Amino acid sequence: MKSPGGERAVRALLWAMLLAWLVVTLFPLYWQLITALKTTEETNRTVPTFWPEEMRFGNFAAVFTESSNFDALVSSFIIATGNTLLSLLLGTMAGYAFARFPRHAGGENLAFWILSNRMFPPVAVIIPMFFLFDATPWGTDSHLSLIILYLVFNMPLATWLMMVFFRDAPRELEEAAYLDGYTPLQAFCKVTLPLVIPGMISVAMLCWIFAWNEYLFANLFVGTEVRTFTIVIPTFTHGSQTLWNLQMAFSLIAVIPPVALFILLRRYMVRGLSLGVVKG
Repeated sequence: MKSPGGERAVRALLWAMLLAWLVVTLFPLYWQLITALKTTEETNRTVPTFWPEEMRFGNFAAVFTESSNFDALVSSFIIATGNTLLSLLLGTMAGYAFARFPRHAGGENLAFWILSNRMFPPVAVIIPMFFLFDATPWGTDSHLSLIILYLVFNMPLATWLMMVFFRDAPRELEEAAYLDGYTPLQAFCKVTLPLVIPGMISVAMLCWIFAWNEYLFANLFVGTEVRTFTIVIPTFTHGSQTLWNLQMAFSLIAVIPPVALFILLRRYMVRGLSLGVVKG
């Protein structure tokens, strides 16, 4: 039988570990926020300050003195949303084929090969991809180029996850729908697809966040006609001086869309990520 003193010690240790974890995880966000509220002179001091001497809430408005900065956020939203919809469409169809007709779709080897495309380092293909897209009618400096390019990384992830979600969906419901006179397409749309909607939302969030945050390809492919917010953040400079306060303010603004989406869809995210859990 455990003593009350031992239980209190364990509980105190757990709370201490939780507090330490919160400090480590939340401190970067805290530092980002206070830096966004500082003056330029204060951010460039050798000895940092842990609270702004003068609150500059105007820094959040100052980042939009150039209209191109707001256009960059809009471009990032267009690219992320367009790529997510396309990845989800193709990944859902491919995942259903691998889950229900594995032999006809190419089997586990092909499915694993598709997933392996998500594992290779992106920098290994950046130069060939640039010349490939430069030869297309729409060129490299366009929304469409990044929407299609990000399929290389998001569609394998969407395909693999949707394959797992479709495998968890009871096949018997589809067979019952066939007996009721449904065609395979009707059974897919009206019976199977509604069962994996939470999983689809989870996949959509993962794809959207990757496309929203991507920097490497955006930095090389676009920048003249189209700019994303990830390549705008490093441009906040004044001569040889880096405007850390404006960088942090703009990055905080860029965090709002994914956080808002997660808050709105968190219920579906939890249900979707639990679809592939193996039940004992």
